[in-house]
Amino acid sequence: MARKRKSGSGASKRVNDFIKRNKVAVAVLAIFALALIAAGLWFNNFLSAAPCFEVKKVEIVKPGREGNLYIQKEYFNLEYPVNFFTVDTETLAGKIKAAHPEFQIVIISKFLPNRIVANIKDREAVARIRVGKVLTVDFDGVIVSDTGNLDSLPLITGLESQLTNPKAGTRVKSRRISTALDILQRIYSRKEFRKSEVGTVDMTYPDKAFFVMDGMTIVVGNNDFDRKLDSLAAALSNSKVDRSKIDSIDLRFTDAAVTFKPEKK
Repeated sequence: MARKRKSGSGASKRVNDFIKRNKVAVAVLAIFALALIAAGLWFNNFLSAAPCFEVKKVEIVKPGREGNLYIQKEYFNLEYPVNFFTVDTETLAGKIKAAHPEFQIVIISKFLPNRIVANIKDREAVARIRVGKVLTVDFDGVIVSDTGNLDSLPLITGLESQLTNPKAGTRVKSRRISTALDILQRIYSRKEFRKSEVGTVDMTYPDKAFFVMDGMTIVVGNNDFDRKLDSLAAALSNSKVDRSKIDSIDLRFTDAAVTFKPEKK
């Protein structure tokens, strides 16, 4: 124990001796360190307050309908100017999405000295719904304002009667719409159905929900969609089955129940 104390006091003595012998060097080093700290604080204050780094609006950039060959540009004016270095990009992206619910994805990029760009992906209409009038929605159930050719989109019918003309950019709170969009998304994600066309998804009776694909009525109900689509793919891949003669397929049972169109006499 005594040896440890002696060793500690010896080290302290050596440090004190070093400082006494190098007073000028230690003083210069201390002054240099303080100068660095002061310079850092000044530079940080300069970056935070200099007008040249002030941003008053965000440039909105998104592909036009022609894709990358045409870029649409507009601006999002900020209520209060922000500093290029201190702005929280996630918060900024959230404000832009709140003001423009039709934007699905907002990615912020920064370019010195004061340019901030928001790269946008608009919500894409994937289906039509009939609620008083026909509107379009994306896979999140958000009403989309789309002026493109929408006649080829599947029509979701049999929705709740209280859904009356929701506004563009709002998310439709409907279990039937959510179920119908889930069915569509699972169909589109499977390579077996990529060449197929879905015309209607009917949710009038959810436990008997069906969709019309390539002229066939496919009954899926309201659950276990992956297993049922596996069964549908197996039934349609059977080389002995002529798809053009199929009227309906009920997938709610262990084995797909296939009904054929009556033969013309």
